[in-house]
Amino acid sequence: MSRALTGVASLVESYGYDPDDIARRVDLEPSALYRPDLLIEGGVFNDYLEEAALVCGDRFFSLKLAPIQGWHLLGPMWQLIRQAETVDELLRVIAAHLESYASTISSPLVEDERGISISLEARWDPHWGRGLNTSRVQVVELACAIFMHEMRRLLGTNWRPELVQFRHSAPENPRPLYKFFGEKLSFNQDANAILVSQADCKRTIAPIPDRPTFAVQHETPVDLKRNLPFVLEVDRAIRLLLNKDEASVDSVAGALGISARTLQHRLRESDTTYQSLFDIARVDLALEYLNDSDLNMLAISERLGFTDAAAFSRFFKKHLKMSPRDYAKRISQG
Repeated sequence: MSRALTGVASLVESYGYDPDDIARRVDLEPSALYRPDLLIEGGVFNDYLEEAALVCGDRFFSLKLAPIQGWHLLGPMWQLIRQAETVDELLRVIAAHLESYASTISSPLVEDERGISISLEARWDPHWGRGLNTSRVQVVELACAIFMHEMRRLLGTNWRPELVQFRHSAPENPRPLYKFFGEKLSFNQDANAILVSQADCKRTIAPIPDRPTFAVQHETPVDLKRNLPFVLEVDRAIRLLLNKDEASVDSVAGALGISARTLQHRLRESDTTYQSLFDIARVDLALEYLNDSDLNMLAISERLGFTDAAAFSRFFKKHLKMSPRDYAKRISQG
């Protein structure tokens, strides 16, 4: 929804530029900047943020936008967030429902002895095609910065996560990011994620006051507690297990608590297959690494589960009709 663009127009104007001009550059109807109820594609939203950062000359445009926005823009999901009694419960609400209201962002959880890591990944839908901009840095940093702002509302302005990871490379001057996210920040990683410590997960949350939203009325919490679409569940499991080189159909089915046969059957009912979702995930992640990270071809191929860089190159060329090196060259040439 166009409510994701809340505050963007006024921020662009503060730099002395016309937000409507940027909208037309990325094939966005300018009225979407001022109306919260229009449907817009995630790719266009991504394009607008990237183009706004370029036009305004501010690599950290999203960090400026984050405090203007917030979880209350998620409409009915906001009411579930407000009902969370602990940080752990809040993280699980976000992971279970965010993709239903912000389809661009995937938000699975990973738990270990350190705490809970919430991924905030910018998924690219193949039907969007390739837009004006191919980088996802702004939308990823916006999602993470909003998370940080909201957590600091709950846990205090000095709150810091145990770890923050970005898949993209560090900017020429990373100090604003370190200042905002803390010193435990790393780049060129295998996920865009924020780790919340076990101690923080157990903390109780004071009642969260309501904020004005764009929804005329909210659905009841019972209506909201619907399951994530099965295809998205499989997609999330594939992307998580790819990082561990374990994304076989059997391991993904096991992670979802079903048999491989059941997984394949349910995907056929949704007019797709495991192999199709697996290939899309690898293409999508390959594009993000090539666009935004400093990793070489061998490192990227290893992260995507290929035996070597040559196998990665053949796969990439099959799906995008060019080699990854040619693609990277195009990106470097603008």
